[in-house]
Amino acid sequence: MRGAQVVQPATGEIYGADVLVAGGRVAAVGQLGGAQAARTVEARGAFLAPGFIDGHVHIESSLLTPAGFAGAVLRRGTTTVVAEPHEVVNVLGGRGLDWMLEAGRTSGLRVYGSVPSCVPASEFERGGAVLGAAEVAELLRRPGVLGLAEMMNYPGVLGGDAAVWDILAAGRASGLRLDGHASGVTGRDLLAYAAAGLHSDHEATTPQEARERLRAGLWLMVREGSAARNLQALLPVLREKPRRAMLVSDDVSVDELLDLGHLDRLMRACVAGGLHPADAVALVTCNPAEYWGLHDHGLVAPGYHADFVLLDNLRDFGVLETFVGGAEARPGTATPPLPGGGVDLGAGWDAARFGVPAHWPVMEVSPDQITTGVGAPGSGDARLVVADRYGRGEWATCWTSGTGLTGGTLALSVLHDAHQAAFLGGSDEDIRAAGRALTALGGGAVVVSGGEVLAQLPLPYAGLMTDLPPQEAAARLGEITAAARSLGCRLPYPVTTLSFLGLSVIPALKLTPRGLLDVTAWRLLDGDAPGRPAQPGGQSSGAPSSVGAPGGSD
Repeated sequence: MRGAQVVQPATGEIYGADVLVAGGRVAAVGQLGGAQAARTVEARGAFLAPGFIDGHVHIESSLLTPAGFAGAVLRRGTTTVVAEPHEVVNVLGGRGLDWMLEAGRTSGLRVYGSVPSCVPASEFERGGAVLGAAEVAELLRRPGVLGLAEMMNYPGVLGGDAAVWDILAAGRASGLRLDGHASGVTGRDLLAYAAAGLHSDHEATTPQEARERLRAGLWLMVREGSAARNLQALLPVLREKPRRAMLVSDDVSVDELLDLGHLDRLMRACVAGGLHPADAVALVTCNPAEYWGLHDHGLVAPGYHADFVLLDNLRDFGVLETFVGGAEARPGTATPPLPGGGVDLGAGWDAARFGVPAHWPVMEVSPDQITTGVGAPGSGDARLVVADRYGRGEWATCWTSGTGLTGGTLALSVLHDAHQAAFLGGSDEDIRAAGRALTALGGGAVVVSGGEVLAQLPLPYAGLMTDLPPQEAAARLGEITAAARSLGCRLPYPVTTLSFLGLSVIPALKLTPRGLLDVTAWRLLDGDAPGRPAQPGGQSSGAPSSVGAPGGSD
């Protein structure tokens, strides 16, 4: 690479230099006019930055396979991701992690992984798999695994749940990173959570929470995804140049990746918010590389992987070319098969009726957060049905408000984290018809009205992902969104928002096939006796009374 303006995030410098690459790694950086090279790329004064690293992302939430995800983000400068595949692992167990790593190797990206710590996310969920400490310890030894993924079950951590602590012990024994997920946890509870051995958190939503995490020794992952957007609120903290911080996307949909970008758009927001460009670049290069122990990633420097991105400016971060291992990056074209993980709603589905207990509170849905509010009984305008998709024949219903849906049904086989089938709005007949459509697709997203399928997106990989090219997948998702809006839905990303209405570790109300969950109180509401909690299996959860409500995404 000749005539580049090299961005050096480790020192905050931007300086003119040539870059010599040999064997996929950087051999030299400087004025190399006499160096011999088989090929020369003329930078012509463009900016050369290290390839961007997403330190916490759920590839499945894009609805794409790793190859499809690569097709969407390589052109935005992302070269490396640390995938947290607890979506596919909740459906298929350990073989879901193995598949993610295998598919990553042929994707065109560098895909590392972390081992899901909460499968299922809590005792209120039953998905397709369960991982205990023994299984977690085995998976932590897989090549390409960098640590234990987000520990969402903070009540189990703080309450001394033996199974949770056994998983933490397996993580500590591995010597790898232990990712945190401390939604809404503050004060002494946060200190106790950090003392359990966790190393990071991506759930801060206010500057106070962010600073509290940094003071507790946790790395701060500032999240900006499709369902939860925290960057603007946390920019004041990033302007203070914290030593241990990074930007992550967490969950981002394919349409937003194509329309708005990936980590490049987060850096645009940082620079617009007052950060020096080199400091913004550090948040997606050397900082996440240091956190994850990727010691030959994150800098344009001798011995490092020749993963870098050529930019036309450091304001908009327009990508001219992305390189992985010194070669122009290209997404993979093949994805390994992934049997299993379809939709089985049980034998009674075609006769099902979906009444809601009259005394139950209403789930208030927000258009740009995955937390929900609590409304008075009778104030809802669209039903939500969550049905077990693993053949157990269970479902539950509640009322929601805030979606705007006035007719028809939006249905989805992606429901964090157990990934049940979710149905928003509609008559009993439309809900049943949507269930039949999901079953026939083997998983996906559909909109049904009057028994007719208006739009659909098949997700044949574990009911979570498609192998369609990103542009076609985004077009299909756009059709789903347009069909939902034609029925009154006013959510900007209805599929993404719906996918979080069953996540049992995010307040305040969430729906599982076993009933409506009050996350703050950590109890299922009894369908027959107003106000009396119903613990799963008749057992107390053991959650400590001092714990506050969680407040972030997975």
